[in-house]
Amino acid sequence: MNLTHPHPDLRERRSPEQDASPERDLFAVTAATSATGSAVVRALLDHGAPVLAVGRDRERLHPYAERGARTHVSPLDDEERLTAAVADATGAFVMLAPGFIPDSPDFQAYQRAAIAAQAQAVRNAYRHGRLRRVVTLSGWAANHPGASGPVWGLERLERAIDATGVPAVHLRAGWFMENLLPDIAAIRATGATGGLLPPDLPLPMVATSDIGRVAAEFLRGVRPFVPGPVEVTGPADRTLAEAVRLIGAAVGRTARYEVRTADDVRAALRAGGFSDHMADGTVAMTLDVAHGRIRMRRPAGTIVTTTTLEEFVRAAVTTS
Repeated sequence: MNLTHPHPDLRERRSPEQDASPERDLFAVTAATSATGSAVVRALLDHGAPVLAVGRDRERLHPYAERGARTHVSPLDDEERLTAAVADATGAFVMLAPGFIPDSPDFQAYQRAAIAAQAQAVRNAYRHGRLRRVVTLSGWAANHPGASGPVWGLERLERAIDATGVPAVHLRAGWFMENLLPDIAAIRATGATGGLLPPDLPLPMVATSDIGRVAAEFLRGVRPFVPGPVEVTGPADRTLAEAVRLIGAAVGRTARYEVRTADDVRAALRAGGFSDHMADGTVAMTLDVAHGRIRMRRPAGTIVTTTTLEEFVRAAVTTS
């Protein structure tokens, strides 16, 4: 429906310039305080684009308000509040967040609710508002029909948004470089890290800052907006063995990577507070990567970004 009385969060943050220019673009970004959502917000603001940042925590949204963004408090599974948020948007970035809930007994149920709420909000804004384009954060796991665990909902989010009729680009991003942040902490503390993935497995590593820039370019019309999935990867596939060597050099330690069994990883996750459901799902997802079931297809049009693993590690070690 077309909301003639916006949510108070929207009214109190609408600037006079925005009120005076009803046809001006407005880009809504859900999960705006997540790693990728915040990268999209920053990239839009850096180019002077009007932004509505949507997140669960008002305090974490405050830095965007200070930069001139409108803000709106809403969880991703609240259809009514999300509908209010995107009612005036001309473009929207949507995603599933958080990426996992450690103690969840049924993470798929949460993802279903978040998908349904975002899709309905998009449908309402497209049919009754000004929404004309959507960018989703999907992932390379959407290339695997049997994807499970935390990535179970990615391809389902794509299908739900497509069903609304709005033109949508789905960013099937590769393996996030930010996955290395726990490894940096572990190597700094002990000189070692490890996991289920083979150390010599090439991974399509990509920085979330680059994904955010790509999403913002699609929303702003800088990139040709051709609806459908598009893969996004970094400048080169890299291995965990390379990453560990770089991290060790950056923190001044001899670093090693230890291959762990599924049982060991599952037990460690449970000891760290994961439910059986989330531990099993995380192991299954990781094994899909290790065994090549989750992989990039690399069609024509794959977007190659610029941040190298070396640049990411240097910056992460400096700031962590």
